[in-house]
Amino acid sequence: MSSVLVVEDDSDIRRLLEIRLARMGHSVISVGSAAAALAAIDRYGVPDAVVLDIVMHGASGIDLLRQLRDQPGSRDLPVILLTARDLQEDRKAAQELHAHLMQKPIEVASLTRMLERALTS
Repeated sequence: MSSVLVVEDDSDIRRLLEIRLARMGHSVISVGSAAAALAAIDRYGVPDAVVLDIVMHGASGIDLLRQLRDQPGSRDLPVILLTARDLQEDRKAAQELHAHLMQKPIEVASLTRMLERALTS
């Protein structure tokens, strides 16, 4: 069983992700902001993977991911970035930060496949 940190400011989407990932057998910690994500990592340690919304109130998911990539324990952490936008800058940032990018609305089967690939690569 892998631990997955979900960082999503929309509570409905966050809850949907919690339920789906738990049904997949993962241990899920979910938070609604970048600051809460950093606090969760301090408290629980670096998870096996992160599902991270790009557009959030306060710090963006890209900002958080940059912070994570600067920390030795999370440089190679598998990350799936979620976005409702279709912007070249998001694709570029995901590539530069070695993260997978998934468009919203989230297709559960695609998320499952992407997360499994991320955890095994």
